[in-house]
Amino acid sequence: MTAPKEGWKLKRDSLSKLLIYFKDGNVRTLWSLDWKHKYSKFIDRNIGLARLRKKVTEYGAKADAAIIYDKQTGNEIEKYFEGTPVKKDVNS
Repeated sequence: MTAPKEGWKLKRDSLSKLLIYFKDGNVRTLWSLDWKHKYSKFIDRNIGLARLRKKVTEYGAKADAAIIYDKQTGNEIEKYFEGTPVKKDVNS
């Protein structure tokens, strides 16, 4: 995917999203920043995932659960409980 003329936009162009469920009941959605700057020529999923993982680390124990999803397919990429990665169950 190459850069649009007007630059990258969060909700429109992000490849992943992070849903954070806080212990106080609040929920927050964060979109991945898969580019280095607004007019980068290409996007890179690994840059966005690294930034989302950093956010999970920042919230840590404040968050009950945090789940990273692929925005295009809706599939779960990674899941965290209180900032600790949870392994996926292969049988389910």
